[in-house]
Formats: sequence, C-alpha cells, structure tokens
Amino acid sequence: MKLALFGEAVNLKRFVLVVVAPAACLAAAAIAFAPPSVVSVALMLLLGLPLVFLSIDRPEIPFYFLMFILFSNLDVYAPFRLYRIVMLLVFASLALAFANGRRIVTHHPILLTLLVALLIIAFQSLSVAREYQVAARALGKFFKALVAVVLASQFVRDRSEFKRLLLVIAAGILLSDFLPFIVQPPARLGSLSMLWDMGVVRYEGFVFEPNTFAVFQLFLIPILIFFIGRYRKPPAARPLLMLFILGSISVLTLSFSRGGFVGLVFLILTLIVVERRNKVLLLFGCALIAIGIIATPALYWERVASLFDFVGNGADDFALTTRVGTMRAALRLGLANPLLGVGMDNFLNNASYYIPFRLTVHNSYLLVFAELGSAAFALLGGIIVCGFMIIRRMMARRGDPEKAAIGRALLMQQVAVLIGAFFIPLAFDMIFWFMLLMPAIAEYAYRSGDPVASGASGVQSGRE
Repeated sequence: MKLALFGEAVNLKRFVLVVVAPAACLAAAAIAFAPPSVVSVALMLLLGLPLVFLSIDRPEIPFYFLMFILFSNLDVYAPFRLYRIVMLLVFASLALAFANGRRIVTHHPILLTLLVALLIIAFQSLSVAREYQVAARALGKFFKALVAVVLASQFVRDRSEFKRLLLVIAAGILLSDFLPFIVQPPARLGSLSMLWDMGVVRYEGFVFEPNTFAVFQLFLIPILIFFIGRYRKPPAARPLLMLFILGSISVLTLSFSRGGFVGLVFLILTLIVVERRNKVLLLFGCALIAIGIIATPALYWERVASLFDFVGNGADDFALTTRVGTMRAALRLGLANPLLGVGMDNFLNNASYYIPFRLTVHNSYLLVFAELGSAAFALLGGIIVCGFMIIRRMMARRGDPEKAAIGRALLMQQVAVLIGAFFIPLAFDMIFWFMLLMPAIAEYAYRSGDPVASGASGVQSGRE
C-alpha cells in the first residue's frame, strides 16, 4: 500500500507515527478524561460526517430517511431532536441541488391555489383566537405537515421515485405497527389509552393515539394492495404483502377505533368494486371480510355495535353522546363565526358556552368549520374534489395499467380516510394531508407513459 500526496509517495511508517498514533492517543485521552456528553457529541459528529458528505451529493438519501422517521416515529428513542436535524439536512442538500440546476417541481395550479388560500386563512385565524399561543402552536404543526408533503413532491419526479416513496412510507408504518411488541416505548411516552368500561387497553403503536393510529392503517393498506397487484416476483412477495395487510388490520382492531372500523369497511367495499376484474384482489377482499368476521374479538364487535345501538334507539353511551354534543357545538361555532372561525385549536375554549365537558370535536370537517370558518371549509371541499378528479383521470388510463392501478389504490385510500375523518379529529394532521395531496404527487409522477408498462412511450397525461 502506497499513499501519495501531490504526486509524491508518503512514507507509511512515518504517516502512522506522525498522524495516526497521535490521533489515537488524543482520542483515548478524550474518552478517558472528557465529559461523557462531549464524547457522545464527538462520536456522533464523526459517524455523521460521511452521511453529511454523501447527502450533499445525493439529497434523496436524507429525504427517504426523513420520510421513514415521519411515518415510523422511530426518533422517539433519540436523545435529541433527530427529526429537526434531518429536516435541515434535507433542506440544505436540496437547496444546493437547486443551485446546481435541479428543477423545482410545480404542478396542479388549482390545487396549489386552494392550499395556499387555506393556509392564509389559517394564519389570519390567529387574529380571532382567544388563546393565541395555543393557536400559534397548532398553526406551526399544520405548517410542518404541509412542508413534509411539499418536500415529498420535490423528490417524486417519475414513477420509480413514487414507488420508492410508497415503499419507504409502508416500511415506516409497518415498523410503527409491530416494533412496540418487541421493543418497549420510552417511559415518557408510555401512557396508554383505556376503555375503562370494558377493561381494555387500546393499542397505539408509535403514533400514541389510537384513533390516529387506525387512520395510519387505512392509509397503509391501499399501498400494500397496489404492490400486490403489480408485483408477482419474487414468489414470496405477494404472500408477504398479504400477511402485512392482515397484520395491519389486526393492530387496527387492537386500537378499538370505531372510526377506523367504519373506514376499513368502506375500504374493503371499494376494493371489491374497483378490483372486481382482478381475481386475486377480489378473492383477497372477500377473504378479508371472512377473516375479519371470524377473528375479530367479541369486545370489538360490542364496541362497534354501540354505533348502531346509538343510531337506532339512542342508547346511553357516554362517549357517543359527548361526541354528538361536540359536533353540535362545532356547528354552532362555525355558524356564529363564519369568516375566520374561532382560531386554530381554540374549539375547547369556545365550546364551553354550549357543552359542559372538555372534549374536542371528533369530526375533521366540523373542526375546520368551527376553527377556520366557512371559507376554509369550502376550500377543503375543493381540495377533496380536485383529488377525486385526478384519481378519475388516472383510473381512466387503460393504456397504462400501472397508472390505472395506482389510481384505484388512491381511490381506496381517499374513501377510507375521508370516511374515518368523520369520526376522528385529524384535519391538521400530517397523515390527512399526505392522503389529500397524494393524488397530485402521483399524477405528476405518472405524467408520461411507461413503455414497459403500457407498450407506448411518450404518452402525456397530467400537467408538467
């Protein structure tokens, strides 16, 4: 082995004696005498430098890592704000890539206009919020969710990148689903949701909220169904994906979320309707119904049956009674404050005029109506309609089977999550906005035909 510096050979023995040995001695001294915190920071910097240099050249690497963190919530084990560090790294590497000539992805001007208008109204609602700091924190959370979606749109420029993003998202959610069975969550996040009248602990994964955790499963299952329909190799791929779907439904059941159950029912019904020509998926959908009926615990059926009992004869279910009360209060607040609502996350502070208990409204659409007003509610409706129009165009592309397949999967996802949102307050959550804007990202990625998939090249669809 010969080292060279400016064309001259370096004496290896002298290099070890003058450079390597002193560096090793300094490192040993630091480990022995420096405070543990300093040593930990130094080691993290040393290990992180190669990743930083690689990320400067390949911004996709920190981006996929960021998506994995967002959907797995694995950074709960980190002793520092790992999410923020990775986010800064993504922004820095992406900015450098733009400076070097990378194109900024822009598409769907109508959808973008609706989204910007909604964000402006959300910002203006701070002016009417009784609890300004509470509203500002909620706005910051909403803005972070939109930033994550916008970042995703910049890294999805073709169908291969889109499928890679779906794969990372699916891996993150699956890790959040099953890792808590193996590794205990941190003590500071170890609080559990209980159904006290049934003596049941609700499973939350790493989402730490059972109803939102159920929505993550509604978001995940159509992605896995898409992969089942498109990939036949290796032979173990389909059985493994089907096993993951069954596992996802199982943990959804363990969450004891009634909204999640209703969303799942509509998801399976949509699957049977849109995939009726695909025998594998049609039989799998019917099998899911049969397995669900047989394997679902009796306690869960009892909880779901309370929905029908309440609708039928007004059964005395405190949870449902309070939810109906909050919905009425949200409707009154929206009608009384039609311009800007009562301010983000200010529902509880204003609903005390109408209800005697402190509980947020478990309906995403009424939550937007009450906290942001009628204009924001209309804008949200416009965004939903735009999503369905995009999906319709994608499903109509018979010359591109893969594009039509992802359109059907996104239809299942939209129906399931939007139905679940009638029972769960997730109007400003990341998973809700990823679902709403995923059709726009997909159509841009599939804007041109794939010669392998469709048998024709250069078929343009969507917008540049």
